[in-house]
Amino acid sequence: MATRFWLTSAAAPYTPATKRGAWTNATATVAGLLGRQPAGASTTSAVAETSLSQHSVLLGRWISPPARTVGTLSGTTDFCMGRVASATAAAFVTRVHMYVTAGDSDTVRGTLLDNWQGSSNWPTTASGGAATAQAIGSVAVQTGDRIVVEFGYQATNTVATSYTGTVYYGATGTTDLANAATAVTTQPGWVDFSGADGLFTAPAAEIVDKFTTGIGSRFVFWGGTFWNEPWKRVGVPANSEYPGLMATDVGYEITGSSHYAEIVHMPTGGAYTSFSAIVLGPVDNGTYVRTKYSVATGNLTFENAVGYFDASPTTLAYDPVAHRWLRFRETGGTFYWETSPNASTWTVRRSVATPQWLKFGTLRTNFEGYADSGGTTTPAEVDNVNTVPTTVVKVWSGSAWVTKPLKVWSGSAWVTKPVKAWSETAWF
Repeated sequence: MATRFWLTSAAAPYTPATKRGAWTNATATVAGLLGRQPAGASTTSAVAETSLSQHSVLLGRWISPPARTVGTLSGTTDFCMGRVASATAAAFVTRVHMYVTAGDSDTVRGTLLDNWQGSSNWPTTASGGAATAQAIGSVAVQTGDRIVVEFGYQATNTVATSYTGTVYYGATGTTDLANAATAVTTQPGWVDFSGADGLFTAPAAEIVDKFTTGIGSRFVFWGGTFWNEPWKRVGVPANSEYPGLMATDVGYEITGSSHYAEIVHMPTGGAYTSFSAIVLGPVDNGTYVRTKYSVATGNLTFENAVGYFDASPTTLAYDPVAHRWLRFRETGGTFYWETSPNASTWTVRRSVATPQWLKFGTLRTNFEGYADSGGTTTPAEVDNVNTVPTTVVKVWSGSAWVTKPLKVWSGSAWVTKPVKAWSETAWF
């Protein structure tokens, strides 16, 4: 998959002192955030040229958040921005320079796209201009490094007449700008990198915790949520305080990834509306996907909410065996809600075209409970986030006892499986 950044009108997190592209005119001062989600009102940067010779004009720079981890950025880049020329005779073509800074410094870690120049003249009606599959240089990115994208134009006319080039950035529409699209004030421009996966945002599948020694560093809990030490799980009650187990980092993405967990059992008791849920969303603004269990009805509901509401959720009766595992998954532009009895065989319960906001690299996940009044008599218990438990035994190697996973015959192969125990009412 590709990692997408957007040309926002939010302030740049850091601005390098030097403009690195080969710009004849580099007086433009625009410096914005190359963000992992669209942000800010639609804005323009316009610069005129009057030179008799062909020359290049910078319109703005966009700087990314810091890299989260060490890795190699390579492959290709695609990009699309809104642009317009004041006259056909201007004969402007797009010019782009991309590089990586060494942390928050003016030192270049490596160049990605070296003064790339397009071949199509800018239109006199503002519209998207895209380039695809442009090979980039390979850069060994370090934690804290930033991508810098410099956008502008090359004036290929040779007259003294003054012509102006304008680029559009910002906007938060639910559709990204496409080549030749004219909605430049609502549809945000963007830049994709084919090889940036995991460098600037971690896939949601990387939130892994078996809770064997507590909740570790990936989660924080509140409102009565607790670590069940004997069973090595997390108990999430349902009460009016919205108890929960929430990922400590807002910076994951689900595109091309998945996020699942074992719900050992759902809560019981509570008054009026009581539920337990797995929620994935960008911020606490009522936009989220959720798999919710209702204590009152005994149903699972698969929701895609905007403004805390989904007009057409999918609902089915909860089965503690068939629905022991719950998963979110995104692939190929489709988002799925799934259930499984064993984290091996999954059943799709609902799917939708991936909403725009689910493509952002600013997501977090939490397991939460709620009750209008009172509280549940037993909590939901969460275990094995993005991991499958393995039962181990010790066997004699010929010289020592060594730990080995327990395997069972599936009918066609030996596979690793957990062992279940009887809790007087159910196998768990």
